[in-house]
Amino acid sequence: MTNSFIRGRFVAVPVALAFFLSLGLAQATGPKLNSITPAGGQRGSELEVKFSGARLHDAKDIIFYSPGFNVRDLDTSRTNSIRAQIKIAEDCPLGEHFLRVRTATGVSELRSFYVGAYTNITEAEPNNEMAKAQPIPYPCTVNGSTGQEDIDFYEVSLEKGQRLSAEIEAMRLGRTMLDPYLAIRAVGGKVLASADDTTLLLQDATASVVAPETGKYVIEVRETSYSGAAGSAYRLHIGSFPRPLAVFPTGGQTGETMRVKFLADVEGDLEQEIKLPETPAEKIPVFAKRGSESTPSPNWLRVSAFPNVLEEDLNHSQAQATRSEFVPVAFNGIVAREKEVDWFCFRGKKGEPLEINVFARRLRSPLDSVIEIRDAKGKTLAQNDDASGPDSALKFSPPEDGDYFLTISDQLSQGAPHYVYRVEVTLPKPSLAFSIPQVARNDSQTRQAITVPRGNRFATLIAAKRGSFSGPLQIDVPDLPAGVFMAGEMMAAKQDQMPVVFEASEEAPLAGKLLELRGVSTNGIAGGFRQDVEFIYGQNNQVYYGARVDRLMVAVTEAAPFKVQILEPHVPLVQSGTMDLRIAVARTQGFEEPISLKMLWNPPGVSSQPEITLAKGATNIVYPLNAAAGAEIQKWKIAVIGTATVDGGPVYASSQLAEIAVSEPYLTGKIDTLTMRPGEKTKLNCKLDQKIPFEGKAVVKLVGLPDKVTASTSEITKNDKEVSFEIVADPDCQPKSTRVLFCSVAIQKDGELVPHNIASGGHLRIAPPKKSAGTDAARVASKTEKSR
Repeated sequence: MTNSFIRGRFVAVPVALAFFLSLGLAQATGPKLNSITPAGGQRGSELEVKFSGARLHDAKDIIFYSPGFNVRDLDTSRTNSIRAQIKIAEDCPLGEHFLRVRTATGVSELRSFYVGAYTNITEAEPNNEMAKAQPIPYPCTVNGSTGQEDIDFYEVSLEKGQRLSAEIEAMRLGRTMLDPYLAIRAVGGKVLASADDTTLLLQDATASVVAPETGKYVIEVRETSYSGAAGSAYRLHIGSFPRPLAVFPTGGQTGETMRVKFLADVEGDLEQEIKLPETPAEKIPVFAKRGSESTPSPNWLRVSAFPNVLEEDLNHSQAQATRSEFVPVAFNGIVAREKEVDWFCFRGKKGEPLEINVFARRLRSPLDSVIEIRDAKGKTLAQNDDASGPDSALKFSPPEDGDYFLTISDQLSQGAPHYVYRVEVTLPKPSLAFSIPQVARNDSQTRQAITVPRGNRFATLIAAKRGSFSGPLQIDVPDLPAGVFMAGEMMAAKQDQMPVVFEASEEAPLAGKLLELRGVSTNGIAGGFRQDVEFIYGQNNQVYYGARVDRLMVAVTEAAPFKVQILEPHVPLVQSGTMDLRIAVARTQGFEEPISLKMLWNPPGVSSQPEITLAKGATNIVYPLNAAAGAEIQKWKIAVIGTATVDGGPVYASSQLAEIAVSEPYLTGKIDTLTMRPGEKTKLNCKLDQKIPFEGKAVVKLVGLPDKVTASTSEITKNDKEVSFEIVADPDCQPKSTRVLFCSVAIQKDGELVPHNIASGGHLRIAPPKKSAGTDAARVASKTEKSR
């Protein structure tokens, strides 16, 4: 064992830490990935892709979240950018894919990469006037960029009756706040079709025309308000592809092959058969096809475990409501005209709880839904506008057996043939999902991947979202990289998050994997992992674009330059008490930088500073913890995560999972009320209620006294029923009443202190000084003299 000095005394530091102090190890500073150029490519092609950011020189691979990509010839000769040859498979799905760059020292942010069907070309300036429109092949995908007050024009030649579709990926690239405007013009300048925000594409846009004449046509691209940032990237698909704005019905039952209709395409509706997966899904992508052409990006369908009921014509009154004889059920319809209200009917059982959810905007429909539940007489029993964003939802328990009616309309009384929706009426069903809580405001990427330095640890919180059930949960991450294991305990029924620690051996190979995180309750309810990534924030923290992935990134990195250990306390943290949690930090030779330390979480009723800083070169510190009077009595696992800046980037390493016990106090008390005057000396008593015997003597101090009032320190034993303090009020102290007195008690146990704060709310009143007789006589004489 090696000794280290903490707060005036020596404590033992484990041998492993002492050994670590002498090592001169590589420093695990994570990479940063800002942009990818180009932002996508054609399936079946091979292209060079540049990844730009910081600290990318030690890149080992590009990890895609989906199959269909082969990465080779990784060029790491530059510090802040790398290049790679990427082969995209012929059958790679169209649309958005996700990736990370894994380096020897960390894992980058999640970023997107798009796959299209057409040959890719690059924008060529100058093309910012219609007369200088860039001639492009038809079809193609243009990789371009637009800045402030920049307009890009592209020219294509069409035969009469030939279709021209344009769709842009701008905000959906997840890079910058580029809100695009798209227009198709005749060469003379007449706008044939235009779009700003297409709901299906969020802030991005699509426009389509059928050429009225043979000739040249121009596609215009710009930022809606002409205020784009310099170099804002976009991908513009130009071709004859179909572009329906909606699909109906908007969902189906698991395992079925259903026939859907794609709506609001410039050439009319088209029908297609879709095979749905065997398990429910929040939404799945479906691509409309016309001949050999496919949409560049999908429409969206929801998959549920119960059947559909489609609206019947003219279901716009209670008498004509579309009826279902069963629950659960999914009603599917279209608010096709302005001021339209659709009616549905279902059977309800008295007291049986129902959950009613609208899926419209979540499936990229323009409908801003409003729903009402009515009884057979038309009386409104429940209603909702916005619950899940613009989508409506409510919980409803029928007061009687019988028929109940559901109405749905648009909040602004709008409607159109693509205002599709799905309303699910279901019984509450258990659900379970896990995530890593966000650690910083407006930042959904920091510490969301697990990067474990060799011979070190990385701690994270795992949050559980239970639906319609409670119970303990067991968490597992199977198939961890070689040399890595996870330490964690069962999550109690009353907990919604808990700490886990990943640890890598010193010999663990540098590697990274995308893994499933699984959790199961003791009654068999299972759930998986999801990470919501917010790419672009707007004003008032509005999220303009984000994504969700369902696997956890776990990687082993080069060793960190420090290691953190909690020196586990042998005494409890008592209710209404405090604890100085001792932290020892081992540093590699030559690493002297300050280290930020944070409690990964605090058990219920326990509080701490958000962060403390270990000074430059220091190796020991205490982290004060406080327990509220109602802190939950239990043994808890805690961890501390340390962060240091190395080579301009953060390095993370955590402590082990350590145990602290929150217990009831050894004693409680009540302070007597006392009134005294300046210049007086008296005694103040505190009655004690001894609960847990202790050995020896405990020091008791009175805390919260007014200025210029002092109290003696006292000692007690386990047998004392009262403690007294000698109170002295200075003659110059000001009259005052305070109700914040309490006693600080320090009990010794096994060589460590167990601090208590007891008897809170004690009342001390400093009354004004007594008036002397001489003073009163002089005042009377003065008044008499003035009255003469």
